[in-house]
Amino acid sequence: MQNHWYILHGNYGKEGIQLSRHQSRSHFTDHLPAQALHILINLEGTALLFGHSLRVSLSSGTMAIFHRVEGENITASRLTTEESDDFLILSVSTEWISRTFGSRQHALHPQLRGILKQQKGNSTEINRVRSLSLAEREIAHELTSPPVAKAAQVFWYPAKVLEILTLHIFAPANISEPEPFCSQHKRNEKTRAEKCVLWLKERLDKPLNLSSLAQHVGCAPHYLSRQFKKHSGMTLKQKHRELRIDHAARLLLDGDYNVTEAAMEVGYNSLSHFSKAFQEEKGQLPSEFTQNP
Repeated sequence: MQNHWYILHGNYGKEGIQLSRHQSRSHFTDHLPAQALHILINLEGTALLFGHSLRVSLSSGTMAIFHRVEGENITASRLTTEESDDFLILSVSTEWISRTFGSRQHALHPQLRGILKQQKGNSTEINRVRSLSLAEREIAHELTSPPVAKAAQVFWYPAKVLEILTLHIFAPANISEPEPFCSQHKRNEKTRAEKCVLWLKERLDKPLNLSSLAQHVGCAPHYLSRQFKKHSGMTLKQKHRELRIDHAARLLLDGDYNVTEAAMEVGYNSLSHFSKAFQEEKGQLPSEFTQNP
């Protein structure tokens, strides 16, 4: 792997917030400014971070959150010299946090509240190093491969950065919960599934376009497919067919459409394909359904 460090969003020097990706054999501690909170997501490699009171050991597929104070030297080393790093680093100044979340500072993580008041002392680990959850792995994948058009990324990245921060720097409702990100993720599953169904209902006459649907919902296509099936018990393709046939059945029952017209209305250009799908969904052919609804 070649040495690469590039900014995905923000400019720390000007804005106090920056999301970057570090792919290198060199140390990345030069890209960890002082008086800042750092969220490190390790995609590949191992790293040991040392400060006066800081000891962070990151293996592949883990994450850490810590605050670096002014004047404290932090060094990094790895277990082997041959391996490469691949880190996502979100750095946010304490000034930016105070300015952005000032009215809600009382709800921040207790250690972070203390840091914002003190602004001195030693570098502090906010949460212990832990493995990335499935949802966090998907977020990391999206950050490196955004599911939106390039022109939209200037709006998408700030929203994603805020999502990460609000899910990790606020105190969880139950302080004993190890992964507030996951609980938030579960609360979002239902909303995401409902958005999918509404999107499909508005496009019954069109083929299922997973990429467009995923972009509309705001996540990666393969992740959306997996989560929708987990939530609803059926694939997006199966749900799309169910919605189409249900709508066609209502048209036939109303009596304003014949079988061919109902098929065309819900996007079937082949009457045989429509009849087969209808029979699989309703247990009888469309012609039989109109006679025995």
